[in-house]
Amino acid sequence: NYENEQRELVKRVDEDEKRLACIEQTSLDLKTLLRVLRSSTAFEELTPTLVNSLIRRIEVHNNDKSGGHCYVRVDIYFTAIGLIDIPTEDEIKSLMEKIQANPQEYRLTA
Repeated sequence: NYENEQRELVKRVDEDEKRLACIEQTSLDLKTLLRVLRSSTAFEELTPTLVNSLIRRIEVHNNDKSGGHCYVRVDIYFTAIGLIDIPTEDEIKSLMEKIQANPQEYRLTA
């Protein structure tokens, strides 16, 4: 029926417009990040302006007092790229062992 098709098309257009707005915001964030990085590649100290332009938010989690030490997880969400998951030393070693065991599976292609 025509009305149902019209409603579905309007709904799809709304969803696409929202997705486009999100993509445009990400593009703007990336441009801002690149501009800041280009202007501050040789900085001596972190200024509030530099930190505010590079970091979107910082999340500090509850502390963990296991093994006689106190650990606090801190997540830093960078502008345009979000949270970067940096692997631990053990994760890197494990991945290297997998690559060495089966190099064909991890071969890069152009």
